[in-house]
Amino acid sequence: MSAAPAGTLPELALLERAVGYTRVALVGALDVPGEVPTPCAGWTLDDLLTHMNASLRTLDQAAMVGGIALFDPPASSRGDLGVRDQVRLLTTRACSLLESWLGGDAPPIFRVGGSELQAGLLASAGALEITVHGWDVAQACRLRHPIPTALAEDLLSYAPLLVSEADRPHRFGPPVPTGADAHPDEELLGLLGRRVATP
Repeated sequence: MSAAPAGTLPELALLERAVGYTRVALVGALDVPGEVPTPCAGWTLDDLLTHMNASLRTLDQAAMVGGIALFDPPASSRGDLGVRDQVRLLTTRACSLLESWLGGDAPPIFRVGGSELQAGLLASAGALEITVHGWDVAQACRLRHPIPTALAEDLLSYAPLLVSEADRPHRFGPPVPTGADAHPDEELLGLLGRRVATP
């Protein structure tokens, strides 16, 4: 992974695919009550959408200023926004995020929590976050929307660099064991503490 300008990195394609996958799930959320539970323990759909908005805002700002305190956005108050408004805001933020990262001003190296991080690794971390929460939204909305095999495989290749035991249980739950014949999406979700329900 080279320290090339962020706008030229192959990981941006991964970020774009993650956003595309999650936007489909968000459409399915438009008419779902905000209080429905999600796979994220203790979080309702409202809570999850609020967290996703904070995550996208953090990644967008990172591309513009070249750094963030930590890539662990806190849950913020959603105020009076309902699910529909949250989804619209997320869609707008997703477009802004991609524009910021594809632009010429995004740096090759970011400052994250006082350390340096290559842009490609931060972009892949964003892709992982966006994808798994897109799956969470789909599950909350009872929408059959599996993570595409190629996207899951690519995210799995980055996962050892992005997920450590220090991330549990704060960011991710304990890993869920999967069988030797598990599909890539099941492996990815299991690694992130999520269980794929059998049909």
